[in-house]
Amino acid sequence: MNDPHPLPPRPATWAGLPVALSFGFIAFWGSENLFWSAPTESITLLEMLLTAGAYSLVVAAILGAVIWSGLGGWRALFLGGALLGWLVEGVIVGTAYEAFPFQLLWTPLAWHAAITGLALGGICRGGPHWLWWQQAAALVLLGLFGAGFAQFWPLERGGMPDIAPVLVYLAVVGLVVPVANLVLDPQGLPSAPSWLHKAAALILAGIWLLQTALAFSVIRLSVPVLVLVTLWAMRRLGGESRSVPIGSSAPVWRHLMFLLAPIITSFGAVAGWQNIGGIEIWPIALVTSAFGGCMWLWLVGSAVWRKG
Repeated sequence: MNDPHPLPPRPATWAGLPVALSFGFIAFWGSENLFWSAPTESITLLEMLLTAGAYSLVVAAILGAVIWSGLGGWRALFLGGALLGWLVEGVIVGTAYEAFPFQLLWTPLAWHAAITGLALGGICRGGPHWLWWQQAAALVLLGLFGAGFAQFWPLERGGMPDIAPVLVYLAVVGLVVPVANLVLDPQGLPSAPSWLHKAAALILAGIWLLQTALAFSVIRLSVPVLVLVTLWAMRRLGGESRSVPIGSSAPVWRHLMFLLAPIITSFGAVAGWQNIGGIEIWPIALVTSAFGGCMWLWLVGSAVWRKG
């Protein structure tokens, strides 16, 4: 996201839809497939497409926030991921209000922000421009992390599937990530939020208001408060609204290298399920939650102390 030669602003029309869908499908894979590690028996293609569509709706609103704030680079990936977490977990579903307040950290900051936003987003958009071995090393680490985290699921879900359905769920579905990145390569963001970004934000606000009116709870106010604080920090850190680059083009094979991660996760996860049977992953949850929470506090603190 730090392209020294950013593309010119694109017209604020349907041009923003491919970007929202592409980032939405990347976020969908990172926050759903990588998190759940293996398909459930009841999952369907339609359900997955609807979930990816919901992520794309949320991402469209977040892109509007990124454009409005002028924030780029890793900070936009992390804070955009934080918004993704709170909007998905607090608006699309209601898990942000369960085990309150820990669920405001896990998974919004621990997974959506740190893993999907910062790690996956950074590897996807920056990795193809690193030395090939650096990109490969990052993907191997991501794959090993996914395989390690997956060892929790036998304790939660019981019997786990063999390698074939896991490969389909992680690697075959994971093809959406390099395809999305190829779509993103020639794209740019407009210099101001378009009607698409504004409409997505209004839809999400309407959903939250309706849910809150039907089942009011004080803790439901936590999500809009965190969202507003994050938006304020993004604006302070980003400065004046301007065109924000999303990366430059890379060879197709460099994007396809991404498949290293889901393949490693698939074989590593299944090998662990067959030989270990299940491991508690609460240390991962605590460490990633602490990292995500501290990172968010540091960025908000930086916005508070920023001069001007």
